[in-house]
Amino acid sequence: MKLTIPMPPKPQSRPRFDSRNKRAYEKRDMTYYKKTVSYYAVASKLKRIEKGPIMADICFYIYPPQYILRVKKNRNLLEKEVLHCDKKPDLDNFFKAVTDAVNGILYKDDGQIAAIVCRKVYSLNPRTELEITELRDEK
Repeated sequence: MKLTIPMPPKPQSRPRFDSRNKRAYEKRDMTYYKKTVSYYAVASKLKRIEKGPIMADICFYIYPPQYILRVKKNRNLLEKEVLHCDKKPDLDNFFKAVTDAVNGILYKDDGQIAAIVCRKVYSLNPRTELEITELRDEK
């Protein structure tokens, strides 16, 4: 199953702590991002994988910074979406935000994820493409 989330990827933020109530909470913009990703997952009407191992193949398309946009030879690479991003934020933080948001929608639990393929690529069209496939054990 494939899902495209047509909004710029956002990395998972660190939890914040309330000193009065002694509770952890998430920033509002992170909560909004996860709810929006969940909305796209529900709207796609894909069938949830109830059990068994799955593989998550995720590509995060990130808008490039100005120093990359200014170089003419990078323009062709940006259009082909083959210029990989090696800057912060970390790839695992992007992954965590998306998998938490679609947990219980595309698959029953994120503990089912047994294999991962993740990429960060610069693109003029920022988005996240997620593909979930069931892993079949060969006997």
